[in-house]
Amino acid sequence: MRSPPKRSAREFLDTPGQDPVALARLLNDIRRTNRWFGGYPLVLTYLRRVVRVLSHRPITLLDVATAGADVPRAIAAWARRQQIPLRIVALDLSEEILAQARRRTDAYPEITLLHGNALALPFPDRAVDVVICGLALHHFPYDEAVRVLREIARVARHGFIVNDILRSWGAYLGAWLDTRLLSRNRLARHDGPLSVLRSFTVDEFRAMVTQAGLSGVEVRRHPMFRVALIRWPPTRDPPRRPRRLGAERGNAGSPTPAPPARGGARERETVSPRT
Repeated sequence: MRSPPKRSAREFLDTPGQDPVALARLLNDIRRTNRWFGGYPLVLTYLRRVVRVLSHRPITLLDVATAGADVPRAIAAWARRQQIPLRIVALDLSEEILAQARRRTDAYPEITLLHGNALALPFPDRAVDVVICGLALHHFPYDEAVRVLREIARVARHGFIVNDILRSWGAYLGAWLDTRLLSRNRLARHDGPLSVLRSFTVDEFRAMVTQAGLSGVEVRRHPMFRVALIRWPPTRDPPRRPRRLGAERGNAGSPTPAPPARGGARERETVSPRT
């Protein structure tokens, strides 16, 4: 098989009542994954291009299913260095996870934590300049992931970037080795490989975008087994594509494909919370 079979077992991150110490360590492992395996560079490369297009300040940004809010912290630190006024809302469904995130964002007044559901974002249409969502779509079944994409597209005024792990043998082996060699956390050792098996293939992500009815969305494969669904702000002359932004590219959005198999793919900008 070109990719491992899809799984639907529940991750500990989505299961309330975890030991707070173990949960904190799991969130640290997620931060390490984003830092070492492409999450931060992917998002920051996108934002560098976006801020050149948006003339107003401050720029507003929503992070859907933020977990420990490590990506908002990385963005806030970058914006400070670049002297870019930025306001970030970090949203998650879990009060336990938000309690952990609160301890990690005390030094960042530009970050506001918000309890909310990615399937029904508590914002009016086009309320936020940019929406991001990382390593979260695989926490939803296919149909719900499509709904999350629709919600993301609905509230994003200028663009969004959704990225997740690619369901592949390489990603599965990497996650298994990473959590065995670099983590002693039982939650991470369970959730890491399972995250890959819960996720989607590139074709499934493209189908998701189409089913969500989104246009102008690029689906790109990135290093470290990442996939990004990207909508750029409209510009008269679109900026050049930096090398870091993906080797494989595809536009999603016109014909409506046949419904995907259970656990299938997502193809649109929908943002979903972790449940």
